[in-house]
Amino acid sequence: MGHTRRRAALALGALGLVVAAWKWPVGQDDAVDATQFTIAFFATLLTGEAVIFALSFSAASSWPSLRAIDSHIAFREWVLAGWIAAMFTAGGLLGQSERSTTYGALLFLLANCFGVFSFARLFGLASVGGRNRLLRRTLARGLCDLRARDASLDEELSDDPVVAAYLGALDHVISGNDPNGIRNLVTQLTDVNVPSPANEDATALHLEVLHRLCRAALVRGTDPVVVVGCAESLVGSLIRHVRTLPDPAVALGEASRYLAWLGSTATLMSQRGIASKRAAREIVAVSVESRRLILRQVDPDPVAASGSADMGSVFDSPAAMLVWARDFTEFHGSDQAGAFYGVHQFLTGQKFMGNYWDGASVLSATRATLYGSAEGGPVDTPEARASRQLFGDVAGFDRFWALVSVNALATLRDVRVEHPAELVRPEFTPDPQLLGAYLRTFASHRWFNTAAQANAALLLLMAQADGPDSPWARARARTARSVIRTPAPRGEPQDRPAAMVLAVAIRLAPLAPGEPDQELRAFLSGLSPAALAATARLAARVLPGAAETDDPREAVVVGLGVLRLVGAHTRNTA
Repeated sequence: MGHTRRRAALALGALGLVVAAWKWPVGQDDAVDATQFTIAFFATLLTGEAVIFALSFSAASSWPSLRAIDSHIAFREWVLAGWIAAMFTAGGLLGQSERSTTYGALLFLLANCFGVFSFARLFGLASVGGRNRLLRRTLARGLCDLRARDASLDEELSDDPVVAAYLGALDHVISGNDPNGIRNLVTQLTDVNVPSPANEDATALHLEVLHRLCRAALVRGTDPVVVVGCAESLVGSLIRHVRTLPDPAVALGEASRYLAWLGSTATLMSQRGIASKRAAREIVAVSVESRRLILRQVDPDPVAASGSADMGSVFDSPAAMLVWARDFTEFHGSDQAGAFYGVHQFLTGQKFMGNYWDGASVLSATRATLYGSAEGGPVDTPEARASRQLFGDVAGFDRFWALVSVNALATLRDVRVEHPAELVRPEFTPDPQLLGAYLRTFASHRWFNTAAQANAALLLLMAQADGPDSPWARARARTARSVIRTPAPRGEPQDRPAAMVLAVAIRLAPLAPGEPDQELRAFLSGLSPAALAATARLAARVLPGAAETDDPREAVVVGLGVLRLVGAHTRNTA
């Protein structure tokens, strides 16, 4: 709009000068004398702009582009006005026309006015702050145009000139290991103000930049302190604008999945010597803290709220909570068990007062609260009614969380890989008891008790297709509609049969010492050799102790013994 207004002002000024030159022409000598002064000033301004441009911008850089700079400083309008003035002046001298010569002299005055404006605007770009302001506006316009074309960010990254130029500049400063350049580019993105729905593309760009920076820290030796500072800014910016997004659940879910995957990947790369321990430690720390910040936005009543802004969930429906919970539990991310406290309160309207470290089951309490149990009937809160409408009957509730547990089990970290001591965090640790607490959330969610019932549940889990109105299908559709993508691989439960078997087996496993395991063993004995072997391989990867035996059935039983560790401190004290 500013570009259009400037052109309109120039056109109106030129038309006004036509009237002045026609009514009050001056002699050619006077017009030539005036023109000499204005041309000298015109040349001075042009030289000054050339010097500032040469000192402030690189010819190899496309961020900012020449088009963006020209749009900001009105360079073409200024030069065009000077060219037209020169043509009228020369034509008037050759044709002995006082009006033409006068108009040329007046037009040079107008061009010099635009020249001063252009010089001042360009001088403002000589500072970092001025360039950042220009680039924020350029990036905002580019993201709005990207959404206006109704194309996904994945398809347009290499084609859209603005986004591609921004990412190219980011790669350039990363290659040059320029910390100030990295910070400036991240600041341009985090300070950009993009209206909905284009802010969804901005969120996708946030996660893309976050990935490129973290990859640079792990693989290319970029200073991890700089990367972590920028990562915190990116996550903070995403959280600040999450309430205005078209679908906050998808954005926070994708961010949660990526951060969990990032922490696990950094751990593996550190253990294999690909990434430095310092870089991996910083990446793991920012992963854990960022997931905790996201959890505060989701939980209706978070345990640790930094202010009133953290109170109340950003979600407005149970369907949104399920989209996020499905993603938050993948890739063995931090705070998995604690996240279910907020899920329970959002779905039921009541707080869960148990302690998962003592063996209390959040998910089974959610089931009992929504659908009733032997101790009492279902609650009748508005939240519970909305949740029951979403799940349908209790079978829909059981199926959704069973599918969630399949993906959670399939993406656990490899327990056979040594967890470096310097990467240990309170919620990111190889402690088997913490793993048992995470798994017990799903293991204590039981709607069958015998091997025969477990076989029927497994068959239904594998063979039944989810209808378009099922919670899982709705969550999958919402994710597919979004332009937000991350490098964290995404798989469907139906593509993970071994994890499906383990998700059923975990619900038959003993939860406390002394409980019988014959139903679990009977269920495993009824599996085909191929299915049992695949399940044993998965158990050996994700369950401690399972790799120490060659018997596939025994490997699963031993691995699921991790569930009995939960609450051990309470039993020992008693």
